[in-house]
Amino acid sequence: MAAIRFQSTEATKAAATTEEYDVVIVGGGIAGSALACALASTKASGTLKVALIEAFDLSNHIKFSPRPDQYSNRVSSLTPKSVAFLKKIGVWSELDQSRVAACEGMQVWDGVSGARITFDAANVDGVQSSFLHQVFSGNIPTPPGVNNNTGQETLDSSNKEGSPLAWMTENLHVQYGLQKQIVGHQARGIKLDVFEKTKVQGITTGQGESAQLPQGDWPVVQLDNGKTLVTRLLVGADGVNSPVRSFAKIESLGWDYSQFGLVATLQIDPSTSTAPGQGKGIAWQRFLPTGPVAMLPLNNGYASLVWSTTPKIAQDLKKLPARDFCALVDAAFSASPAELEYLYKNIGPDGQPLVDFQKEIEWRTSVRDTEASQTMARGSSPQGDDKPPRVVDVQENTRAPFPLRMRNSSSYVEDRVVLVGDAAHTVHPLAGQGLNQGLADVECLARVIETSLLSGSDIGNIHSLTPYSSERFLPNLAMLGTVDKLSKLYNTDFGPVVWARSLGLTAVDKMGPIKNEIMRFAMGLEEPSNRS
Repeated sequence: MAAIRFQSTEATKAAATTEEYDVVIVGGGIAGSALACALASTKASGTLKVALIEAFDLSNHIKFSPRPDQYSNRVSSLTPKSVAFLKKIGVWSELDQSRVAACEGMQVWDGVSGARITFDAANVDGVQSSFLHQVFSGNIPTPPGVNNNTGQETLDSSNKEGSPLAWMTENLHVQYGLQKQIVGHQARGIKLDVFEKTKVQGITTGQGESAQLPQGDWPVVQLDNGKTLVTRLLVGADGVNSPVRSFAKIESLGWDYSQFGLVATLQIDPSTSTAPGQGKGIAWQRFLPTGPVAMLPLNNGYASLVWSTTPKIAQDLKKLPARDFCALVDAAFSASPAELEYLYKNIGPDGQPLVDFQKEIEWRTSVRDTEASQTMARGSSPQGDDKPPRVVDVQENTRAPFPLRMRNSSSYVEDRVVLVGDAAHTVHPLAGQGLNQGLADVECLARVIETSLLSGSDIGNIHSLTPYSSERFLPNLAMLGTVDKLSKLYNTDFGPVVWARSLGLTAVDKMGPIKNEIMRFAMGLEEPSNRS
């Protein structure tokens, strides 16, 4: 295998030099690396000279080879649309499919009322609907399988192959596939330079930098290895605190939630689930007044936990002994909010439980089971018969809290500058759409750049970049708004609100066409039309 052409700070302490690029991508995370691969994979954009800058060690991703019983704690849910894009740019074939878990269904319920909605990939039909398409994109639906601009096949055509709702895999695994592709592109002569372990020290324009630069309005990127890169198009894929966004004077609008997300890798016992197929391939999510808790399926008897809660509870959960943490995770999917509140209050300052969590939860579970049996004896069925698998262990050093926020940039483009991924927008993790939004940005931007090249346009000109902003801004804003409203709707146990939301959730669960449409949109099968 060809060696990857990384240029690290340690290896490039030579005198300062200025080099010209067509595209400079700041940020070598999934969005930035995916854009580099996308540009390298097509005929026209494959001729561009591209630089990818990342402050951390990217070369380690290509050494990714964990044991089958080890999973990193950052796992993403990839929609069929995202998977189709990764296939198109050659990344999906690089992944170890034993580390990719298909999510065939999802169970979501209200932790206060027990109202529940279930999603099953087998129920997604191949008929394109239009309601959500109109609401989220503001466009007229295209004929199935047709892209207005290019005529390329899209995922709108159908779900004939019985696609899962999503595929679950580790972010590190996706990065591994991306870096493998970068190696391959470099080996075949693509002009793609990766500056790893290299920080951006400053960004200016050619006009402000030196009168000798003929590219007057081009961005000039100074690196801490002494190099200076002048670029026709500067891409910010550098996260929520984007220096590229600051350079372009683009405002970031939004707010921080009074919540933290806690992630962890769980070992589960699938045989303990009461769902069909013992709960294999099912994602579970319960909305609690403190925030949603979700268990996402992985292979080999493992699952990924994403628990949104208050900052204090998140820190307490991180410090709890493994045995008690697992018991509390089980309780989070079954106990009442009042019972959970009692358990939270009995976590000491040092993270040690002040009561025996195991006994407390077992006793409360037995009481609930008795009540459920009595309900069935009276001829009624208790709500929420299906239960997630029991947690038997938590993988060491995988519990990690992080703050939750919502952001959207006032604009995604300025002259010679464009933002993608978290640099452009950040969403609450309850819908698992953050990475999918970023990949949709990348797919759109790569297509816009290719179109500009084929028409002979300047790829950095704001008029060339406007189609990207037009296609991505409104769908991203709609997704952010929907997720934000859902978060606020369920972060309360106020009686009238609980009654109204439970009524709505139950009604939607019984309305097949509407539920089918929601699934299609979440899977990326409701493709926004492209404006000509």
